[in-house]
Amino acid sequence: MARFRLTQIPAPPGVGESCLRKQLPRHDCQACMVACPVQAITAPATTPVINEAECLQCGRCLFVCPADALQNIRPETRHFTASTLVAPFSTLEPSVEELLMWHQQHGIRAVEMEMDAFPGWVRAVAALNIRLRELNAPVWQIVAPQRKAINTGRRHFIKVREVDVQSSTVSVGVRARRQTFSALSEYQLSLDRAQCTVCGACARVCMEKALSRGEGALTFSSSSCTGCNSCAVVCPVDAIRIHRQVGENRVLHFPWIQKTCRCCQRAFYTFDPETERCAVCQRHKYGMREA
Repeated sequence: MARFRLTQIPAPPGVGESCLRKQLPRHDCQACMVACPVQAITAPATTPVINEAECLQCGRCLFVCPADALQNIRPETRHFTASTLVAPFSTLEPSVEELLMWHQQHGIRAVEMEMDAFPGWVRAVAALNIRLRELNAPVWQIVAPQRKAINTGRRHFIKVREVDVQSSTVSVGVRARRQTFSALSEYQLSLDRAQCTVCGACARVCMEKALSRGEGALTFSSSSCTGCNSCAVVCPVDAIRIHRQVGENRVLHFPWIQKTCRCCQRAFYTFDPETERCAVCQRHKYGMREA
């Protein structure tokens, strides 16, 4: 007689199809691997693999993935009252990226704990405050737990949960962080216009539409950029650099000129008004493409 399981076995953690390494074989994104505290994520070939036996389900990888590719991993549920995180605390301290979301989504400004008991959390709050100062945002405080008198005549009520303590999680991923901190940007673009051929590959591959090729110009919106670096990966002439730089949102416009190639007589785009040949003809010597 067959027996039925009363509980469903949870799906193992994995990496979905939106992973940048799966979308672009040349991509070398290592965000989740660097964030994992136990090196449970590796890339033996090109696609990251999560070792279920090693994975702590801490969720750190969730907050750094620019493509929201991690699957079957949930962020830590934490407890808070008003604007303060309270016990119980996770053994592994949260990442700065997670705490930033608590700062913005739940208005947390303090942690109530004994500093000697949770040194990892103390370091996490210190690192968070450095980032908050970059954002010109209020920093967090660490406050000592309040000592509460206990009615020894009613000990069976000691474990009753405080009515004002709530529990929740926060949104994960770089995309969610960019949407939450929409007034500021984390990444900036550098474009070598002397090298760029205005092929448009960067704009086509950009998942966030931070790069767009509109009428007469290539436009970059820093508030939408997640730093995935896909634009630099697909650029055939290595003309793009994405670098981390916290600051106010910037919209950069790089106007181009439409010209007719002196060699092949075809229309092409360029940033240099002095250029007379298209990118293809420039790579051919001895007039091989002369009309």
